Amino acid sequence: MPKIKIKKNKIGAVLLVSFFGLLFFILALRYSYLMISGHSAGEDLTYRASEKYLRQTIAEPERGKIYDRNGKVLAEDTDSYKLVAILDKKMSKDSKKPRHVKDKEKTAKELSKIIKMDKKDILSKLKTKNAFQVEFGQKGKDLTYKQKTDIEKLKLPGLTFETEKRRFYPNGNFASHLIGLANKDNDTNKLIGVAGAEKIFDSYLSGKSGKNSYKQDIWGMLIPNSEDNIDAKNGDNLHLTIDSNIQVFVENALDEMVDRYEPKDLFAVVMDAKTGEILGYSQRPTFNPETKKDFGKKWASDLSQNTYEPGSTFKTYGLAAAIEEGKFDPKKKFKSGHRDIDGFKIYDWNDDGWGNIPMTTGFTYSANTLMMKLQDLVGEDKAKAYYEKFGFGKKTGGLFDSEAPGNIAFDNELQRKTSAFGQSTTVTPLQMLQAETAILNQGNMLEPYYVKSIQNPESKETIKEGKKKIVGNPVSKDTAKKTMHELDKVVNSKDSHATNYQIDGYRVAGKTGTAQVPDTKNGGYVQGANPYFVSFMGYAPAKDPEVVVYAGMSLAQKRDLEAYEYGVSRGFNPIMENTLKYLDVEETQGKAKSSSPEVPDVTNMNSKKAVDTIKGKKLEPIVIGKGNKITKQVPLEGKTVQDKEKILLVTEGNLTMPNTTNWSKRDLLKLEQATGINIETEGSGFVTEQSVQENEAIKNGTKVKFTLSNNHPYGDDTIGQVPDELSKKDSKKKKDSKEKQNKNNSKDSKTN
Repeated sequence: MPKIKIKKNKIGAVLLVSFFGLLFFILALRYSYLMISGHSAGEDLTYRASEKYLRQTIAEPERGKIYDRNGKVLAEDTDSYKLVAILDKKMSKDSKKPRHVKDKEKTAKELSKIIKMDKKDILSKLKTKNAFQVEFGQKGKDLTYKQKTDIEKLKLPGLTFETEKRRFYPNGNFASHLIGLANKDNDTNKLIGVAGAEKIFDSYLSGKSGKNSYKQDIWGMLIPNSEDNIDAKNGDNLHLTIDSNIQVFVENALDEMVDRYEPKDLFAVVMDAKTGEILGYSQRPTFNPETKKDFGKKWASDLSQNTYEPGSTFKTYGLAAAIEEGKFDPKKKFKSGHRDIDGFKIYDWNDDGWGNIPMTTGFTYSANTLMMKLQDLVGEDKAKAYYEKFGFGKKTGGLFDSEAPGNIAFDNELQRKTSAFGQSTTVTPLQMLQAETAILNQGNMLEPYYVKSIQNPESKETIKEGKKKIVGNPVSKDTAKKTMHELDKVVNSKDSHATNYQIDGYRVAGKTGTAQVPDTKNGGYVQGANPYFVSFMGYAPAKDPEVVVYAGMSLAQKRDLEAYEYGVSRGFNPIMENTLKYLDVEETQGKAKSSSPEVPDVTNMNSKKAVDTIKGKKLEPIVIGKGNKITKQVPLEGKTVQDKEKILLVTEGNLTMPNTTNWSKRDLLKLEQATGINIETEGSGFVTEQSVQENEAIKNGTKVKFTLSNNHPYGDDTIGQVPDELSKKDSKKKKDSKEKQNKNNSKDSKTN
């Protein structure tokens, strides 16, 4: 029995030693594996250990600036501020002055005057229980430097600020759909382009983030030579082709058109006729990218994203096709009036036509029957091929946001016939401008573009450059010349119905358009007294075009009869005239020199004498400074200007701020040129407030903010008087308009 017991003890000991030996072996093997591989359960242990002592911060890049063609900033990053209120009383412990919000009622009342938030809402935030601090939502974010300093001046305890980056648009409503908008992404807190150029060129503008990293020991001390820094790469700068001065002409003209006609939609675009560069563009409704006011009221850009039926401006390209095919004989007569197409009656715009008239007169009168006849002579398939050569039915290929292709409507005989005069077929203004360049450049069609260059801000390297680009040759040089001759007659011949587009000093040519507006909700076309889209594609000088202006307006709600009669001339004319003068385009007719004043040279003249001299020319002198001698004037000597235009006279010595109430943006640009101050505008229209008061000292670099309002300072009537003969026609026209509307049913189609 004892022997058996000893044997059992030996076996137990062997098993126990074996178990612990195996366990030790496994642990040694595992430890060796960890030592050699540095990994466990798929994780890098070395990295995890390093991460424990690693400290890292993200270095955010500066978003690239957007400039106009002359280097004026249109969009840039700036500091903004977020308001924070400290509520915890412990913050004031052992402090002589309170560091938390003490008087909540007073704080709420004073803040409500600055951050545009109701007092009760602010007070509700300040009464949050068991909170160390509170924020004020969107109303407390993106505060300007002025708002920050205004709050600091209140000396209310417990208020502090966090600095953030935001996008700054110094001009407010200013080419908004072209420049676009950049907003903060909620997840990354980075600025991201959401519309326009900001969106299209976001990858260039946004730059690349950097990082700053280093290691600490267990006591929080920096470990030597542990730094690993990667610098942020700032975004590239975007230079647009638009000219801020021309853009001001566009914005002011559209503001006045809105005040006068209250249209549903309105746009105007200015293009260099010889290069295809977009010099200015805006639309209504628009939005203010700085304040976000009206953003979302109309998302799409009329220039490239919205399509419409253009009306008679489209006839230019059907005419060019007919000339190219030898089917347009200016002296040959045709029968005007109306045509029956598959049971539908298609009228000329005056119902009865003009009888048998020459083709050239038919184009001047904008006869629909002529365009249908010319399309028949050319052949419908061939006519469609010409429209395609002119770029219709497809995108231009330019770098425009979500460009729409439009559609050449040729599915049935009625569509084919109505397309001949710009109904059924849909286009974008961009396509119309591109097609027009073929007529104005000897048959060479140019691609419209609005990006002059993209440049690296550090190296100044040009990454991308916009250039003149020929994208087609739809017609010959001879055809282009003959088409221009007919377009000149539309405005300037004795038979012209478009003399309201004539401008003193310059010979303007172009084509009018009056089209029915499709009813997108109910089908068919919009009903009413004057349910039209009126437009004009014009250029000047007529023989050697420098500038193209295309303007269109839909569904005027106010003075609709006048809008039908005058089209968009009240917007087109000031844009074209101001642009031509600004670009120093030589006058081609003598009227302006005799009727418009020329600026005299008053530099080095006594201030009083200079004022009298300017007044003698029926101009308005604005003296800047209190010196006795004029050292500078804007505009310069020899410029032809409008009656009562402001002439800025800078005196010797210290400069002083003038009273700019009722000044336009154009006037402010002259002030900036004369004094060197940096202007910042909010709103559009005419000046109502200025941050530097009248007679205060100013100097080169002084920042001055101006608030503008759309209300015309001199009353609505000065925008343009209705001629007596039109007033006499009003009652008859309204009656005729109603009679026309009765005919404007599903079996009628008209355009002018």
